[in-house]
Amino acid sequence: TKKFCEKEIEPYTEALDKEEMLPYDIIRRYLKEIRGADAIQTVEDAEKAIMEEDFITHQLMAIELAKASPGVALSVGASLSLAGYAIMYAGNRDQKEEYGIPIVRGDKIGCWGLTEPEAGSDVTSMKSTARKEGDYYILNGSKMFITNAPYADILVVYVKTDLNCPPHKGISAFILEKGMEGVSTSKPLDKMGMRASPTGEIHMEDLRIHKSQLLGREKRGFYDALNNLNYERSGAPSLAIGIAERCLEEAIRYSKQRVQFGQPIANFQAVQFKLARMYTALAHCYAMLFMLGEMQSQGLSITAVASAAKLYSSEIATQCALEAIQIMGGYGYMREYKVER
Repeated sequence: TKKFCEKEIEPYTEALDKEEMLPYDIIRRYLKEIRGADAIQTVEDAEKAIMEEDFITHQLMAIELAKASPGVALSVGASLSLAGYAIMYAGNRDQKEEYGIPIVRGDKIGCWGLTEPEAGSDVTSMKSTARKEGDYYILNGSKMFITNAPYADILVVYVKTDLNCPPHKGISAFILEKGMEGVSTSKPLDKMGMRASPTGEIHMEDLRIHKSQLLGREKRGFYDALNNLNYERSGAPSLAIGIAERCLEEAIRYSKQRVQFGQPIANFQAVQFKLARMYTALAHCYAMLFMLGEMQSQGLSITAVASAAKLYSSEIATQCALEAIQIMGGYGYMREYKVER
């Protein structure tokens, strides 16, 4: 994975960040060349690959992706671990064959639509609805801040199918396809960071879909989404670790080369303190990641620890980036030196 990132991602990070190219060709090659996705031909192949996947190995690969381009890593995760996993977890055999396998193989890109303009963490406040008419559902509503949405081929969305029962018991999931009449996506939103990963909106207006597009059981969507979020949260630290580790590496490299007052600034204790704090915090993040892996291998509940790891590691990634900028001074603010990204 490291060699792939150095050859296939690193030379294009500026073009990706400037949105002069999309990450999806890179993602397809990564899944096929590194993860062996071409070997997945059947539902059994896909399920076996998911079941036998080693958590720590997968996270170390994700860290390498994030060190090269956090945006690419984010788009991989949204397609594979959110949309693909949701279908492989809750879908029936036909849905796994038609939608799950193409995502797992990298032949198609997925997105996972839960967040809305007025409903983020408060999922039960979502306004999107699905009204049943015979063998069909009529969907209306919008999703916001959805990774891959502008270019996704397959969209998993969550809507309310029963407005009369408690909110968390009335949510259902549906599989949509790009080009369906009544569903549209926005252009990529103009973001401060993660610019290599297109983020957009999903709009559903009187979208009429057959009941075969229902993912899992009706009114079970909230609980299936929680399972997905557990899976996503357990992988989120790898994204942050990749950012923190790259910032530390770049800061160390610069501090050894930059000479002030007749010596490399790495000799100054003030700089050493910053590097030491960055390294220590990074070690803590790795410890939490390995703890998650051990808990998963033992079949323990990871909900609380995964959430804590996501919170802590994301804060550390931000702190390490800021420290790297400080160590580099004015150069840290320049795109050429990477850490501003």
